[in-house]
Amino acid sequence: MWSKDRSLFLSRILTVAAAAVCIFTAFFIPTISEWYEYEMAYEAASIFDRSTMFIPMCITMYICDALALAALWNLHVLLKNISRDEVFVDKNTSCLRRISWICMAAGVVLMIFGLWSSIFAFIGVMAVMFGLIMRVLKNVFDKAVEIKSENDFTI
Repeated sequence: MWSKDRSLFLSRILTVAAAAVCIFTAFFIPTISEWYEYEMAYEAASIFDRSTMFIPMCITMYICDALALAALWNLHVLLKNISRDEVFVDKNTSCLRRISWICMAAGVVLMIFGLWSSIFAFIGVMAVMFGLIMRVLKNVFDKAVEIKSENDFTI
């Protein structure tokens, strides 16, 4: 039978697995960049020449990989707090705030790389939108923390 505890455990395992994939991928960023530069030449024209995109793509991918690891770490902390029945606490609000800013930062980085490859501009906009959604979720959690603290002081 599937339970909340098993679901939380699965979420924590998937978070660690995603972090492992990010670390593993970091070793192959130059190879991925080289492959993308030469194999995806049929994409629509962009502002900068595709022959100059190898170094910017490597930099973009390393920055996004580091941001992904930071977001996954904050998600891991959030899930750990929830597993300890610490749901509506300031630490979780802080984690959600950091995740939202990380998503927005990744979106900006991807939009800048969109000058070389237009599909990344679209992905960057989606990352910023996800950051905004996380920001709204953070505001909901912040309000819940406030209500919980008021209820804790009420006799």
